[in-house]
Amino acid sequence: METVFEIFEDNSANIISFNQDYSLVSMGTERGYKIIQLAPIYYHENNLLGSLSRCEMSYKSNFLALVGGGKIPKYNNKKVVIYNDAENCIESEYKFTTPVLNVKFKKDLIFIVCDKKIYVFNVQTSQNIDSFDTITNKKGIIAVNGCPEKTIMAHPIELEDELDKGYVGIKNYKTNKYFPLLVHDEPISYMEMDYYGLLLATANEKGTTIRIHNLTNKNLVYELRRGKDKANINFMCFDLEYNYFGVTSNKGTIHIWKLDDIIEKVKENDVIKYNVKNVNSYKSEFSFAKIKIDKQNCIFCFKSLDRVLIIDPEEKCYISTLNKKGGYFPAKKEKDFSLYKEK
Repeated sequence: METVFEIFEDNSANIISFNQDYSLVSMGTERGYKIIQLAPIYYHENNLLGSLSRCEMSYKSNFLALVGGGKIPKYNNKKVVIYNDAENCIESEYKFTTPVLNVKFKKDLIFIVCDKKIYVFNVQTSQNIDSFDTITNKKGIIAVNGCPEKTIMAHPIELEDELDKGYVGIKNYKTNKYFPLLVHDEPISYMEMDYYGLLLATANEKGTTIRIHNLTNKNLVYELRRGKDKANINFMCFDLEYNYFGVTSNKGTIHIWKLDDIIEKVKENDVIKYNVKNVNSYKSEFSFAKIKIDKQNCIFCFKSLDRVLIIDPEEKCYISTLNKKGGYFPAKKEKDFSLYKEK
């Protein structure tokens, strides 16, 4: 049996995630949390003497949403702690009757996922402003766009006469409109939204098919084939400039597709805006690129010059560079973030 000292020596990540624009990485560990800035590299660790199951950042601020978990939980897993990293103190808490399974931050809102319900709170006042019933949601499935100017949220729902279908409910907090959308003919296992809230990607229960819907007109624009073997999808990512979309699973391979002819860029007053083109049919295709990483629970994002940046729970960073022809691409170890620890 492990002693307390041996557990605290284990500094591996229980959970790893990006902030909203993929500029920072946060990790909940067996003894606290870590924050890593990607460019220029900055590494910060806070030893809380307790383990975390969730650690979500609010953009580039000092505020994190923490949930206890792991071998010696720092906090009860039925509450969310809003932690001020700069002041090293708790700012507020949200308590529930069932375990918290996921948390998503926006500038003014926080979305908290429990087994059968999602709660929405105003960050400034801690007031509960919204709530949604979901399916039995053991994975804590939710999708929220990252752009601070608007907030769109999607979550799995059940329709009484179609319990075996993959439906999601979508709420636009700018227009205050809510609508259901059928995304699969079977339950979903994962979903992700792009930064601006234009597209929603969902994986079927088997992890073999990913569908991308246009949230403006609800049309299906892509049906992506990951493969024939069942897989547990554990991460999805849209390129911020809509060149690529990718997924990774317990198979240890990142599958990447090109997002051709879907998004148009419009320049208004020196600001680039994106719109989904009005297409009446959808494309069905296999991935054009695959990256073999042989690491479990990696996350990744797309950078300039067709580069894919991959981060694993052991604080290693890998880079893979794509080309127009596609195919298999190696993942080259680039950096070990632990070497950048604060002295």
